[in-house]
Amino acid sequence: MNNSTLLRGLLVAVLALVTIGVILQSKRASPVVPDDLDRYLDPLTDLAPRITAIEVQSGEQLVRVERRAEGWTLISRDGFTAQSEPIQELVRALIGLETTQKMTAKPERHHELGLAWPDETKVARRIRIFVDESPDATTDVIVGNAVQSPTGVYIRRFGDDQSYRAKGRLAAVADVGPWIAGPVAEIESKSIVQIDVGAFNLVQTNQQWEVNPPLAEGAPADPMRDALKSTLPYLLSGFQPDDVRKARTDEPVHEGEIAAIYHLGGGNAVDARLWKESDGIWVRLAFAARATEPNESLDQYAARWAGWMFRVPSWRAGQFEPLFAPPAAP
Repeated sequence: MNNSTLLRGLLVAVLALVTIGVILQSKRASPVVPDDLDRYLDPLTDLAPRITAIEVQSGEQLVRVERRAEGWTLISRDGFTAQSEPIQELVRALIGLETTQKMTAKPERHHELGLAWPDETKVARRIRIFVDESPDATTDVIVGNAVQSPTGVYIRRFGDDQSYRAKGRLAAVADVGPWIAGPVAEIESKSIVQIDVGAFNLVQTNQQWEVNPPLAEGAPADPMRDALKSTLPYLLSGFQPDDVRKARTDEPVHEGEIAAIYHLGGGNAVDARLWKESDGIWVRLAFAARATEPNESLDQYAARWAGWMFRVPSWRAGQFEPLFAPPAAP
C-alpha cells in the first residue's frame, strides 16, 4: 500500500467519523415532539367546567380545594373560602402546556429534573384534578424544575417513568397562603381613631402615630413602643394571611396574648388578639362594638372572622417580634 492510498483511506475514515458525529449531535439537539402527554392533558379543555376538586402536594404539604355550592373552599383548612384565581390559573396552565422534548425514562434520574416522587426535597409537585366529585383523579402529574429558553417545566404523568420538557408557565404551590381568599380585613391606618393596647393607647397627630402615656424625659428608647407604632396601625390594612385555621369554641387565652382595640369612629370598634406560636404570629378578629348604622365594607370582611384565626405573613411577622419579647430587666 502506497502513501497515497493510505492517505485516501484515512481521509474517508475521518469523514465518516465527522458525519456520524454530526448526525448524533443533530439527534441530541433536535427536539423530539411527543404526543403521549399532550393526549393525556387535552381532555382538560372540555373537562374544566366539571372540575370539582384539585390537590397540589409538595413533600408532606398538601393543599386541597373543592367546589361546593357556596364556591371554592380549602378542605385542607377546614373549609375556609379559597380564591378562584389560582385555581383558574392552574387549570389554564395545564391546558396550555405543550410538550417539546422527551427526557429520561429512568426513575433513578428523575431527581435531576425535579421529578422524583416521593420527594423529600420539596422540589417536585404532584397535581391531581378531579371531576364530577369522583374520588379518582382524572389528571395526575408530577411537575419538576422550571426551564428557560423557552420558558417551561419538566413534567411526567404520575405512574409513568417517561418524562418530558414542556413549554409554558406552571407555578402551582402547596403553600396554603396563595389559595386563601382575602384580604380578610381592609382597614386603612388613616381611618383608625385610636388603638387601645393594655395600659397604652395609640393616637394619630399630623399623620404620625404616638404612644400614650409618653416616655418619661431621659428614659431610654423602648423597642416595644416603637413596634406598637410600626405594626398595629397597619396590621388590618390589606391583611392577607399566609395560613388560617379554625378556632375552638373554647379557645383559651394564649400565653403572651396581646389585646388591641381599634376604634374606627362612628361607633365601630374591632378587637384584635395577637399571640406568638412556634410557626409565627397569629391573629383573631371580632367586633368590639358595632354602630347602629351598617358599614357594608366592614361587615363584608367581618363575615370571614367568626370562628377563624389567621397567621400574619412571614415577611411581616418579624416586625411584631418586639411585642412578644420578655420585659427588660430593671
